[in-house]
Order: sequence, then C-alpha cells, then structure tokens
Amino acid sequence: MHGYAAVVVQHVMCLQGSVAYVAQQAWIQNLSLRDNILFGAPYDEERYHTVIEACALQPDLDILPAGDMTEIGENVHQQYLLQS
Repeated sequence: MHGYAAVVVQHVMCLQGSVAYVAQQAWIQNLSLRDNILFGAPYDEERYHTVIEACALQPDLDILPAGDMTEIGENVHQQYLLQS
C-alpha cells in the first residue's frame, strides 16, 4: 500500500488504484463455528461448503475436536478449563 495512500480521515483511507484496506473487529458468538458462519441463516449444505472452501477453512475444521460443531467464543476456553 506504500505509495498509494492519498488521504486518511477518521479511519477511512482513500487510495488511488485497486487496493483497499478496511479495518475490522471480530464478533464471535458463543456458539458452534457453523452457527457463527450461518449467523442465523438456514443451513444450505452446498452454499455452506462453498463458503468453507472460499475461506480456506477446511484445514482448520479438520483439527477442531468436533469440526464445525466445535463451540467457539470468548468464554469457551474458560468453560473447558472448568470441565477438566
């Protein structure tokens, strides 16, 4: 991005060209990974697997104890510690 920045105003950067940066803050619910991906939408197997592939999530799902049904979120680690 060096050399492309034109103006920075209140966290918005305008660029000359086809590169863009948009700051984000993750928002994860204390639900399964699948439920976080669906975000309330109905489960459509074909579309869901297309999203998993597009986001390159399969290697991550393969190492999770329950795959996409693994519960994630900020309180999950603490819950597993209390169960141990």
